[in-house]
Amino acid sequence: MSGRGRGGQRAAQPPPDWRPPERLPTDGDQTTVVFYEEQSGKSHILDFSSFPAPLAMQQWMAVLLAARCGARGGSKRLATAKRYHWILHRFTVVLSEAGRVPATPGELAPEHFQIFRDRYEDHPTSLRAHLQALRRLMRKREELTEEALRDLLRTRLPAATVATQVMAYSDHEWQQIMTVLRRDVRISRDRIRAGVRLLARFRDGELVPGSREEALGRMLEEFATTGDLPRNEFGVLRGEVSRLGGAMAIGGMLSLTRDETTAFAMLLSALTGENFGTVKTWPAMHTRPDGGVMTQAVALVEETKPRRGPDREHMVAALEDLPASLRELAESEDAEPRLFHSPLRVYQLLLELTQTARRLSGETRAFVSYSPKHRPALGRDMWTTEVHVKHWSQTRGFPSMGKAVTGGLPAVQVRRIRQSALELKRRPVAHSRETLRDHYLKRSRTVQEQSRSVVGKALREQVAKARAAMDVPVFTPGFIDRAAQDPEAAAAEAGLDPEVLKGLLAGEQDTVLTGCVDHLAGPDTPPGTPCTASFFACLGCENARALPHQLPVQIVVRDRLLATRPNSDPTTWRAKYQAATDRLEDILRHYTPAEREQARAKLSDGQSELVDDLLSGRLDLR
Repeated sequence: MSGRGRGGQRAAQPPPDWRPPERLPTDGDQTTVVFYEEQSGKSHILDFSSFPAPLAMQQWMAVLLAARCGARGGSKRLATAKRYHWILHRFTVVLSEAGRVPATPGELAPEHFQIFRDRYEDHPTSLRAHLQALRRLMRKREELTEEALRDLLRTRLPAATVATQVMAYSDHEWQQIMTVLRRDVRISRDRIRAGVRLLARFRDGELVPGSREEALGRMLEEFATTGDLPRNEFGVLRGEVSRLGGAMAIGGMLSLTRDETTAFAMLLSALTGENFGTVKTWPAMHTRPDGGVMTQAVALVEETKPRRGPDREHMVAALEDLPASLRELAESEDAEPRLFHSPLRVYQLLLELTQTARRLSGETRAFVSYSPKHRPALGRDMWTTEVHVKHWSQTRGFPSMGKAVTGGLPAVQVRRIRQSALELKRRPVAHSRETLRDHYLKRSRTVQEQSRSVVGKALREQVAKARAAMDVPVFTPGFIDRAAQDPEAAAAEAGLDPEVLKGLLAGEQDTVLTGCVDHLAGPDTPPGTPCTASFFACLGCENARALPHQLPVQIVVRDRLLATRPNSDPTTWRAKYQAATDRLEDILRHYTPAEREQARAKLSDGQSELVDDLLSGRLDLR
């Protein structure tokens, strides 16, 4: 079975001899499980007989692992099965050290899980991982009592440490990694294409007999035909192989190296936003809906994501060429347009460079390498993600996680590559929009900073609009005196026509609470049509002007609105009167306390009746 785990994937077609994990026959007290990995074909025996627990517990734990890692289980990778085996072993060891190992699964009690928690209480990250593993193994087991199962499935787990968070690369770090990846792809392309041309010239008889080129062409012909190079009777490569560069160099003229296949996989992961573990198991077989004749093309590749479960693990990845809008930009940046920007073209190049290795090995995967020196190692297991990514990065000068320093080259991690790609794309890739938003983008510092900036800008704009709407221009008594002395200058100061200002000062354009510059230019009515808005709406209209002779009405209306607040539904009051009250308060702040007291005493009977009509709604019915 193949894997699950961090980016582990399962092969699209299992090997003919594949079968799920099974219990081996027990001999006496021997309890073992044999695990078959689908992708690599490897088998491994997991021995439970060494567990410090009674035979019944050993057998039960073997059943737990077989159920979890079987054909319908969620774990498909040998490394994951080994980890579950190790955690079960640690569980029994901790219980044995405390002298509390149960004889049967039904005797497991909450206190047993508490002993395990206490053992790792100083290591919250390890405890979290161990408890999650035990939950996956035991959560559906009927052998456990309700009390034990309830204790195991406590909703709160130890918090993950900050170090477990996956952060995207900065723009500079991203360019450093992408530059090296593209360089590796370019070097491998030029080398293999040169080898293919040399082999074609040899087959056409164009090389000078006895020359180094002719000897190298003969070596390439034997390698391309048999997958091997000349050997003596003891199976050792002949000396001429070394004189022509060695087996690795000769084989590399027609095949990618492991590091180069790793570089291709990381580059495609960066271009598509797919998991590295998903990309590395892509098959060479694919579908071209356009028939391969369209300028802007797409290739459909089948992929698997076992973590989605048996019913949802099979997916289709669409590898697209660059959109037409980006094609001209790519052509201006690269001598070979679109290659290092197009997932489709990188995938096509990969298939081109691996066709000889695929034919010799019989593999159907897109990512495959072949060497006459290490033929046995290239059978079924392509690579281990951690080992080969680490080897690629360190041989290219990138530091390990512990040695990376700020300002230098970054440590290369496939999870950070995908995080960076998703932040650049901002669209879901092999997951839902909710997962993209709540998992990948939520933890991104860049997205958090951008979100704060966007939200802050929007809030500032709304505050500015609110202040502008609340700010009704007020003609103070000082302005009234200047208007009486020089109407033209006062009109220019107020930005109004002199005749309009004259009408405002005379009260001819009053609208209960303010004066109106032009009642035929209402914000909610067609131009030239009399405004039909409520008189309360005048407080938020750009045509409104507040004058001193309106101050008594404004004060009384403000007071009566506030008086109704304690006896009204809070939500209803805020919806109807909050904005009007705030705007009246803003107008009143332009006057001194003495001016406001004098105005309150000047309220006439007519103005009092006008206030009653306004607040009762009678003015809105006219």
